[in-house]
Amino acid sequence: MCAVQNSLDFSEEDWDKTIRTNLKGAWLVSKYVGLQMRAFNQAGSIINISSITGHQRTFTPGCLAYASSKSALNTMTKVMAMELGKNKIRVNSICPALYKSEITEGLMRKKGLKQVISKMVPLRDFGTTNPALTLLVRYLICDTSDYVTGNIFIADAGHTLTGVPIYSSL
Repeated sequence: MCAVQNSLDFSEEDWDKTIRTNLKGAWLVSKYVGLQMRAFNQAGSIINISSITGHQRTFTPGCLAYASSKSALNTMTKVMAMELGKNKIRVNSICPALYKSEITEGLMRKKGLKQVISKMVPLRDFGTTNPALTLLVRYLICDTSDYVTGNIFIADAGHTLTGVPIYSSL
C-alpha cells in the first residue's frame, strides 16, 4: 500500500522506508535465496510480488515512492533472471491489482469503490489472494514452469488493459 501524498510533500523518511521495504527487502531475500540455491547447485524459482502500479500501464498520483519501488522491483526481476539463469534459477514477478485481503480490508469498505471498479475493470470485481494469486505462485514454483524466467505476470482482472482510463461519469 502507498501513503497517498503529493511527491513534493512526501518526506525523505517515508521515501526511504518505502524503498527499503519494497525494493531493498525484496533484493535481500532474492539475493540470499539465490546464494543458497547456487551453493547447493539447486535449480529453483524466486518470485517477487510487485504491483500493477509499478508496471507502467497505470499510474497513481500521490504514490511516487511506491510506484518507483515497484517499477524498480520489476527491473530487478529481469536483471536477476538474466544473471541467475546460468544456475537454473528462475526469477519472475507477479503484479497484482487490488485484492481482498487483510491488508486491504479498510480500503474495501470505502463507499463507492465497488461502483468505480465495476466501471473501470473488465471483470468487474476484486480478486482474492486464494486462488487467484496462489495458483500463479504454484505454477511458478513447479517444474512445469522451468522455461519461464524474467517475466512480469499481471493479475488484475483486466484493470490495466486500457492504460489510464478516462471516464466522464465514474
